Amino acid sequence: MSRRKTAWKSGGNLKEPGNGDLGKLFLSLINITVTIEKASGISGLKIEKVAEIISSPFSEQFFSKDNNNELTIKCRYDWFSENLIQQLNLKKDEKKMLEDIIFTKLPSHLKKYWNEDGHVKRDLNSRTVQEWITSELAFLAGFCLWFREKETKGKIDLSMLISSATGDKVKASGEIEFDRERLELLRKLPSKTLTLLRDISPAGKIAYRSMDMAIIKGISEGNEDYANSMKERTQTKPWWKFW
Repeated sequence: MSRRKTAWKSGGNLKEPGNGDLGKLFLSLINITVTIEKASGISGLKIEKVAEIISSPFSEQFFSKDNNNELTIKCRYDWFSENLIQQLNLKKDEKKMLEDIIFTKLPSHLKKYWNEDGHVKRDLNSRTVQEWITSELAFLAGFCLWFREKETKGKIDLSMLISSATGDKVKASGEIEFDRERLELLRKLPSKTLTLLRDISPAGKIAYRSMDMAIIKGISEGNEDYANSMKERTQTKPWWKFW
């Protein structure tokens, strides 16, 4: 069965661009302002199709139009902000901070990290536009939260992590090489907001847990004592499955 989603809820209330032609057009125009002709070339949709989409009343939540010299269109992001914030229990200042990120920083972030051959691309057969963006934020929140909880002055406290894996009381710390540029998007958010974002999608919990897994695996490969402790504790079951 096809996994197509419409761009509206029952009763005609708009929800998201979905994963049809409207979603395809929105995804391709993230963080740019273009004419209909250029939008057609970038999205792969015919000019007539692009014109049909942006002239439809329900598309006004997703695109804004400027008729100064030549008609140009660009994406709107308030629909996503509203949908996301409805799912989170945030205080007024936390809500404002997240909204500012979505409006001022998210478009350029997606343009940079979802870029393929000069264009923003994602597989809309597997997820809708909203699902992709939500997963991105959850993914980043998972990593941001992990570092915030475990890092002090550039050092990662590994004591609890190793103790839990080996069953022994261990004190340890270390430095971790990690490309954090992508995490800058959410770096200033409060921990409570990061936790809510992490838990909004499986991607966030996977990102958070993957750091523990990577470190324990690396330590077990580099320290025979730790590796033996893990093997003894997990017996016949591989430690990475037990953990």
